[in-house]
Amino acid sequence: MKDKLNDNYVKIGLCIFFAGAALILLYEAITNMGILTEAMRTLMRILSPFIYGLVMAYLLCPIYNAVVRKVYRFTKDRFKTRRGAFRFSRIIATVASLLFMMGVVGGFFAMVLPETINSLVNIVQIVPERLMDLAGWAEDSLAATKHPQLAEALDKMINNTRQNVIEWTEKDFLPRIGTYMTQISQGVIFTVKTLFNIVIGVIVCVYFLNSKELFKAQSRKTILALVSREKAKSIFELANFCNRTFGGFINGKLIDSLIIGLICFVGMNILGLPYPVLVSSIIGLTNVIPFFGPFIGAIPTGIIICVVSPIKAIYFLLWIIVLQTFDGNILGPKILGGSTGLASFWVMFAIILCGGVFGFIGMVLGVPVFAVIYYYVARFIDKKLGKKNLPVETLEYEEFNNYDINRKDIF
Repeated sequence: MKDKLNDNYVKIGLCIFFAGAALILLYEAITNMGILTEAMRTLMRILSPFIYGLVMAYLLCPIYNAVVRKVYRFTKDRFKTRRGAFRFSRIIATVASLLFMMGVVGGFFAMVLPETINSLVNIVQIVPERLMDLAGWAEDSLAATKHPQLAEALDKMINNTRQNVIEWTEKDFLPRIGTYMTQISQGVIFTVKTLFNIVIGVIVCVYFLNSKELFKAQSRKTILALVSREKAKSIFELANFCNRTFGGFINGKLIDSLIIGLICFVGMNILGLPYPVLVSSIIGLTNVIPFFGPFIGAIPTGIIICVVSPIKAIYFLLWIIVLQTFDGNILGPKILGGSTGLASFWVMFAIILCGGVFGFIGMVLGVPVFAVIYYYVARFIDKKLGKKNLPVETLEYEEFNNYDINRKDIF
C-alpha cells in the first residue's frame, strides 16, 4: 500500500514538474519571440541545402521507384545475387532521375529565359511610348473640347513629373550609386550561395534516394522500440496517409500546372496575343497555388498585355476564364482526384490561413496539411459518435425541413 502511495506521489510530482517546466518554456518563448524567430531563420538558412535535397528527392521519388522496379525486374536473373541486381538498379535509377531533373530545369530555362528577357526589354521600350501617347491624347482631347485650363494643368503636371525625375536622379540616385553597387554585390553573393546550396542539395538528394529504405527501417525500428504496437501502427498509418496526401496533391498539381501552361501558350498563339512564353510561364507557375493561383497570375499578365493593347488584354482575360473553368471542372479533378478530400470552403480557408502565416510555401502546402488535420479530426469525431451508437454520416444531421413553411419552430 505504501509503495503504491509513493508511486502516486511520484507521478503527481513528475506531472507538476513537467507542467511547470512547460509553462516556463512557453513564457520564455513568448517574451523572446524575436530571438526565436531569428534563430529559426538562421537554422533554416544553415539547413537549406538539406531542405532543397529532400524536396528534390521527394519529387523525384516516383520516377526513381519506377526505374528501380523495371530495371530490377529485367536484371534480377542476370546477376549472381539479388542484392547486386538491386544495387545496379538503384544506380541506373539515380542517373535517370538526375537526368530527368536536369532536362526539365534546363529545358525550361532554355525555352523561357530568352523569350522572357526579350519580352521584358520590349515592355520597357513600349511603356514610355505609351505614356507619351496617353499624354498627347489627353492634351489633344482637352484642347479639342476647348478646355485650355485643364490642358495647361496637365502640361504643368507632366513638366513637374519630368523635373522631379531629374531632381531625383541628381540628388538621390547618383549619390547612392555606391550603395546600389554594394546591394548588387550582395545579390551576386547570395546567388552564388544559393547555387552552392543547390549543388549540395543535389548530393543530399542522391543520398536520400539511395538510403530511403534504410531511413524507413531505422524509423520503424525506433518507433517500435519506444511505443506499443498499437500506437506504432497508428503512427505508421499517419505517415502513409500523409505521404499519399502530399504526394498525390503536389505531383498532381505540378502536372496540372504544366498542362495549363502549355494550353495557355497554344491558345495565346492562336489568338495572336503578345508575350505568349512569358505570360504562359507566369500562369503555369501561379497555377500551383490552389484556388487563388489563376487570379494571382492573371492580374499582372493582364496588365502587361494591356500596355500593348487593351483590346487584346480583354481577349486574354476571357481566355483565362475559359482556361480556368476547364481546369477547375475537368482537368484538375481528373488529375488530382480525391487526393485531399476537402470541400472548396476548407481549401480557401487553408490557403488564406497558411498563406498569411507562412507566405507562398503556406499557400502551396496549406491544403494537404489541412487535409491531414481534417481527416484525423473527422475520424476522431466518428469514433466518438460510434461509441454513442450515433450515425457518422453528415447527411443524417442535415435538417432539410427547416424551410418548411408549416413549421412553427423556425428562428
